[in-house]
Amino acid sequence: MDAYTLDHVRDIASDVRRWAEDQAYDKSLDEVHDLNGYCAIAAAELHRRLVSDGYRCELHMAVLECGSSHCWVVVNDHVVDVTATQFGPFRCEPIVVLHQREAEAFWFYRTTEIFYSSKSLRKSQQRTGWPPHQIAYR
Repeated sequence: MDAYTLDHVRDIASDVRRWAEDQAYDKSLDEVHDLNGYCAIAAAELHRRLVSDGYRCELHMAVLECGSSHCWVVVNDHVVDVTATQFGPFRCEPIVVLHQREAEAFWFYRTTEIFYSSKSLRKSQQRTGWPPHQIAYR
């Protein structure tokens, strides 16, 4: 990914991260958590915004060994994840952009399903019994 594209994708991802934090904000605790449980919601929003800006990208999902799942976006062979703070190696990185080959070193980036729209991701989530509060909005 060239520097201009990388900067533009990071800008969009930063906007989505802020949006997701606003969605996750716990008013009773006056804090934002690590966005655990928001991966599909945030990935779907990121995908919509990238597509709207003319990028060809995909929504990826990994069904994890522990029985849970994780979602992120791939654009130009790069993983873009705005909820990676839920995983130890990225606890302090609100936006993660890695080439797919690098990302596959982490068990939570080993793709098991690919979606080309948030609608198809949402249908899959509903079909496989994701908790309703973790399902992509549209």
